[in-house]
Amino acid sequence: MDTTSQLKVIDCGFTILRIDDYPNIRIKYKDEDHKDWCTLEVFSTKSARDKAFKELLEQPHFIQD
Repeated sequence: MDTTSQLKVIDCGFTILRIDDYPNIRIKYKDEDHKDWCTLEVFSTKSARDKAFKELLEQPHFIQD
């Protein structure tokens, strides 16, 4: 999804999530208050991150980039 499309989705009230492995294992997000990628949470393992990511995506206002 390009930046323009991301901003349209954010303006409709969604939070965009993305997983990342560098420089640490984390979940990043963009929302109405943070138009650039910010760290939501850092994890010690990829499996813990993936589990938390899956749980977040079950909520109606979170979407995956």
